[in-house]
Amino acid sequence: MPEDPPEYRMYGELAHLWQQISAPEEYAEEASELRELIFDLLKAGPDPFRPTLLEFGSGGGNALSHLTPFMDTVATDTSTDMLAVSEQINPGAEHIVGDMRSMRLGRKFDAVVVLDAVSYMLTEDDLRGTFETARAHLNPGGVFIAGPDWLEGITPVPNISCKLGKQGELSYAEFVHDPDPNDSSIELVFTFYVPQGDGSVKVEEDRHRHGIFPLQTWLLAMRDAGFEAGTHRYSADVSAGSGYYITGIAI
Repeated sequence: MPEDPPEYRMYGELAHLWQQISAPEEYAEEASELRELIFDLLKAGPDPFRPTLLEFGSGGGNALSHLTPFMDTVATDTSTDMLAVSEQINPGAEHIVGDMRSMRLGRKFDAVVVLDAVSYMLTEDDLRGTFETARAHLNPGGVFIAGPDWLEGITPVPNISCKLGKQGELSYAEFVHDPDPNDSSIELVFTFYVPQGDGSVKVEEDRHRHGIFPLQTWLLAMRDAGFEAGTHRYSADVSAGSGYYITGIAI
């Protein structure tokens, strides 16, 4: 059995800040390109077609909010707090607590998607478990798309980014570094500056670990799980991400 996921404050006690950290409208362009890719890989014809979609690690549901008008969606995540945030903007989606490495819903879908949440897979076994879960939920010909933030040798590390809010709005800084170049993970350090009602500012820190693997590792693991694997270089203006979707057609 996979280990329990680490307790990240952003997805627990700080989840109520999520839409100040990351707003749904920021995902519109990426989600539009993702939707077109799903329909293209499914070879959907000109007739009206509303595919079924399962998302792993859907978090606060920002990307999903741009897909639910076109698809019947199921959102899954290990965080009940983040699913509660998603339910506010995705009332038409089904929400289920589940670990992408091991869950089995007993249903099949036209498409399975995991976006930046796949970056929390820290080992090759985690990746393989995720891909096997995806394959278990797809009929032959179904589509799987993963959107990692990092690809070894492609995505530069370290970096730093900031989001400065206006008067009375949350601001944050994100610093990415690689404390151990000999392992397959990197660390992200978030510092949040949260305005309080009395005019003061509360400072919160949260540390996350992300996995980073060569592209070939992704493709090989996906093929081993029963997919015809490929890549798609996305053109949408995405502030974070490797620049690639890893795609699979269920064999």
